[in-house]
Amino acid sequence: MILSDRTIEDMLGSAGRPTEAEHWRGATQSDGWREPLASGQGFRHHYDEIVGDGGWEFHQLNDALSVAVVDFRAACAISRSHRHDDHLVFCAMLEGRSPISTGSDPVGEDDLAHGFCTFFGLSRGDAVHTVYEANRSLRYVTVFLRCDRMRDVLGIDVEALPAIFRDYIVEGIPIGLRHVPLASGASIAATQVFECPYEGELRRLYFIAKALEIACSVIQSYAEDSTEANGPVLRRGDVEKLKLARQLIETNLDEPLGVADLAATVGLTVKKLQHGFQVLFRGSVGQVYKQVRLSKAMVLVSKSDISMLDIAIECGYECPGSFARAFKLAFGASPTSVRAMTLPRASAQTDGADKAPHCPRRGSLVN
Repeated sequence: MILSDRTIEDMLGSAGRPTEAEHWRGATQSDGWREPLASGQGFRHHYDEIVGDGGWEFHQLNDALSVAVVDFRAACAISRSHRHDDHLVFCAMLEGRSPISTGSDPVGEDDLAHGFCTFFGLSRGDAVHTVYEANRSLRYVTVFLRCDRMRDVLGIDVEALPAIFRDYIVEGIPIGLRHVPLASGASIAATQVFECPYEGELRRLYFIAKALEIACSVIQSYAEDSTEANGPVLRRGDVEKLKLARQLIETNLDEPLGVADLAATVGLTVKKLQHGFQVLFRGSVGQVYKQVRLSKAMVLVSKSDISMLDIAIECGYECPGSFARAFKLAFGASPTSVRAMTLPRASAQTDGADKAPHCPRRGSLVN
């Protein structure tokens, strides 16, 4: 099912509608209906049963800051385009996975993934394309920062921000899809948005605090723009080989290939492989490998009762101790703590992942 485009202008316009319940059945709301929130500065979007179960809320917090709070399970595969002109967007995924791409992204398709925050800032008129897969639960919080109001409304010194954000806000240089591990503080902040105990003005202030906490966590995690100087030209065939290289990383986590072997397997030089990963995936081969295995580890820890030893091996770690340390460094909490919060029945397992002694690594990809 292909749904109509959604724009930030549409959401902001609906946020200011009158407080009495209204139903929109036009082209942009053909998947359901909206009712204004009691605050008058937002709405809840209810999906029709044929589309899925659940919905999402949009809150316009002030002239520079808005959030969307999504809790939804699609009844069938849904494709949708979103356009957020002149906004920085931060999407903190608490549950689920959703393919995402941009029209200018030569990779074609990426993922919003549980345990990671995806952020971007696109050129005016460009859109991100997402797919909601059938029967997959999605819970996430998206923060929208309006670039031309950040200084006046939020008092942010734009010039003090890392170059990647400053260049987008000031010069309009687009930021493609970026992914960083959802640190413990940001994860807790996103969860607390769903559990907000306040109403009225206190609720708005609470949401402002949590939205800024998520954005600050991501900005801190991406303090330096990793874009390097011009390197080898990437042709269409090179892009396909780079996508294959990433697939090989994803399917061989327990026995990772070294950089030279990976380059030879897909038919690229080491230099072009390394440059291509920086351009397309915004990280070295080793960094992408780490991101992929930690993303898989988060899913296995929070969604299964597989032992930490088996998870460590499946995700390419020599032993539970090294796995636990890497997991805590990335997400701010140990794997057993995450499991205790997400799978209470599994918390009684005593697999010793957090207390395992240091052990040597079998080897890893070179950054």
